[in-house]
Amino acid sequence: MKQSSVAALLVLGLGASAPAYQGDPVLVSGHYRVDWEEQSFRACGRSERWWVSDPGDLMARYRDVVKDGDYGTVYATVRVELTEPGMYGHLGMYRRAAAVREVVEARAPRSGDCDGRRTIEAE
Repeated sequence: MKQSSVAALLVLGLGASAPAYQGDPVLVSGHYRVDWEEQSFRACGRSERWWVSDPGDLMARYRDVVKDGDYGTVYATVRVELTEPGMYGHLGMYRRAAAVREVVEARAPRSGDCDGRRTIEAE
């Protein structure tokens, strides 16, 4: 692999700079997931996942709920700051990055968590 290709992969994987958050925090409900090279949030009513670059207090609440191993999912209502659209997270696979500023609720996921729930549009 050429040296320039390796450098490009490092930039995409590690990020060239810290995310720049825009606007006031928004309240959203959805699923926070931690997995191999993944820390993401999928808000109810949206198909895209956001890279969670700063989980704040959500990580401690996640650890209270997910007891078996390091990986899992919790249902959460959080206030987050979002970035403008771009390439974030592992290999730039996420359209936005999110920083959790307040945790309203975090619990084990249940069937129908997002039924009828809509999220504030971040577009």
